Amino acid sequence: METTNGSIVVDAAVVATGAHSRSLAASLGDHVPLDTERGYHIVIKHPEVTPRIPTTDATGKFIATPMEMGLRVAGTVEFAGLAAAPNWKRAHILYTQIQSLLPGLGPLGSEDRYTKWMGFRPSVPDSLPVIGFAHRTPDVVYAFGHGHLGMTGAPMTATIVSELLSGKKTSIDITPFAPGRFSGSEAHSYGVTAPFA
Repeated sequence: METTNGSIVVDAAVVATGAHSRSLAASLGDHVPLDTERGYHIVIKHPEVTPRIPTTDATGKFIATPMEMGLRVAGTVEFAGLAAAPNWKRAHILYTQIQSLLPGLGPLGSEDRYTKWMGFRPSVPDSLPVIGFAHRTPDVVYAFGHGHLGMTGAPMTATIVSELLSGKKTSIDITPFAPGRFSGSEAHSYGVTAPFA
């Protein structure tokens, strides 16, 4: 494997690079329609009022969560790829929305009152992660595309990846997650014996 620090000899590799996985998969012959859902949030430091528990506003489509660092408000997303600059208006809109839910909040004010964040969610059209062997080589396993559920899906995905790398039968049928499902490529036979096990 070639890296920016030179070559590294490995028996196998796992592509679990989130929103950056698309180009790596393409270099291995798998064309996955992965896109980036850019999510935003804003954290209000020392808010004048705050809910006691995480609260969802179904009308405004956002969630307000009280945390030690302040009141975190999240709930906006855009498809804009990896290269576009953040659209911080999306974070500021969240403040307007939380004010409608909690009118006791003061004005947003200067940036010492809040922090803002934007991150990339790796998402595919069918909302299922991509888990399985690369088309061209069985010593590379994909584990990406969990969208909004990366932390939720991580434990089971890790179990499946370890099973694939050790040549074991997978705990569940992973056919729905096959990398070739978008191109019509024939699914690999999972749970036989990996050549590097």
